[in-house]
Amino acid sequence: MNQRVIQTADFWKNQFQITDEVFDTLYSFIKETGEPQSIDAIGFFFVQYGIGEHERKIRSELTQGSMYLPSQDYAVDDQIIFPHMGFAVGKVVATRPGYNPIDEDFTVLEVVFEDQGELRASFAANLQTSHALLITSTDNDTTGAGTSIQKIYGQFQHIIRPKIEEALRSHDDYIEFNQTWYLKELLIEVQEGLLNIVDAAIDINNGPLNVDALIEHIDLEGSGHITEALRFSVSYCLQQDERFENVGTEENVQWYLNRLKPEYVKRPPRRLQTSEQPFDIQLLDSEQRALLAEIDDETTPVENAKPFDPGAASATFVVNYHHRRLGTLPVLPSVRHLLPQADGRTVALQLIDGRTGDTMLCWYVSRYKYILGLAEWYVKYQLPVGVVLTLTKTEIPTQLVIDFIPQRVQHEYVRVAIARDSRLIFEEKRRRLTCRYDQLMIIGEEGSEKIDALWDKAEKEDWSVPFILKQIMPELVRLSSQGAVHIKTIYSAVNVLKRCSPGLLMQELIGEESMVSMGHGYWTYRPAK
Repeated sequence: MNQRVIQTADFWKNQFQITDEVFDTLYSFIKETGEPQSIDAIGFFFVQYGIGEHERKIRSELTQGSMYLPSQDYAVDDQIIFPHMGFAVGKVVATRPGYNPIDEDFTVLEVVFEDQGELRASFAANLQTSHALLITSTDNDTTGAGTSIQKIYGQFQHIIRPKIEEALRSHDDYIEFNQTWYLKELLIEVQEGLLNIVDAAIDINNGPLNVDALIEHIDLEGSGHITEALRFSVSYCLQQDERFENVGTEENVQWYLNRLKPEYVKRPPRRLQTSEQPFDIQLLDSEQRALLAEIDDETTPVENAKPFDPGAASATFVVNYHHRRLGTLPVLPSVRHLLPQADGRTVALQLIDGRTGDTMLCWYVSRYKYILGLAEWYVKYQLPVGVVLTLTKTEIPTQLVIDFIPQRVQHEYVRVAIARDSRLIFEEKRRRLTCRYDQLMIIGEEGSEKIDALWDKAEKEDWSVPFILKQIMPELVRLSSQGAVHIKTIYSAVNVLKRCSPGLLMQELIGEESMVSMGHGYWTYRPAK
């Protein structure tokens, strides 16, 4: 069976047109149902209409001539319909004998397609041998009426949907919220006084509220039945008011107050801000590339990041210095697939404490790849830099369980960062540890305010990574019995003073003569005389 025209990308890209007639039909449909329609529902509607128009066109063309079959005989001036050419209609202007060893004697038709700029083409007739076009269906399904609308829309959605969205935006009669469209004239009015009540309700709740809860607060449900039209109307009005923001998902809209959002939801903290930090992956050997993935930093390109199982329901990762200090989590590739779709927006999450079951309001800042809101949780369990955490999905997309791996209380010597005389020094001090951690990345600090002041100085004076390396490497080497320091430890230490991706750090280590690789991820410092 030859592929039908409506099953080709060319049809939906070049032939499918969204006309005023189809908009009139959509207008009547929405007004009759009284309900908003998702962009995909409208897509199905337009595809069905487009297929119907194509069918009507084909039926009209079928009256203009006979269907082309290579086995039949045709004469000059015959009108022929060619299904394999999109049911184009051509006129036979000449015939002549033809012959080849396979088909032997047959007739060659010279055909002109007047509606295609007098295009001329040759076709075979009176064929007695088998030919692919001989099995072309001639039944009533020539137009594709039996083809699944849903299948076609799914296959060509990337072509159809943008055309529909552009057309909807060009019509002032239609309004949109959360990929759902409605008629402006059917919008239910929400007065300013009711919006003030919504503001107060969210404030008192101290957390986001879904649209149904807000409708109940402002007593708009009437008979008690909350319709999709009412949900859309309230959400659309809130969307137009700068006080409110949807911090939920496409499936579960949640409204919050912009003034109550934490500062670092609105903009990333300086310690997480990274200017462009490109590095040349070709400079890294296979061992260094493996270590790059092992460090697991959210700034590492996906193709070089730590591999993970996309079907896994949980992720295990190590928290580095900047995230531990700020009470955030990195959104690594292994973490990203656990989270709801955000498309650059901020989404409110409920993280469930795996120890107690308590919930914490946290914020997925998808644009900058971090989750905010765990500062108190880190302090509560005295979790160090380098702690190993797990994040696990639940049945609710915006709820996840966060936990650490407990261990028997130990008192271990760890590296501690101290700001002294405008320099960062390191000492080994005993610390109480109650969780599993990465021994190479663990790092403590004393005098947070002084370290912050040194961070400010490094930022103001634009300290380069090589400059910082030459300051801290002697300190780290001094604490090592081997006289060498692992790249993970260097990464943790450098990020106390400057946000630096592991890729850039490795590149800078390779480029500095005073930094010498000892293999297996270890480096030492040998300053020039």
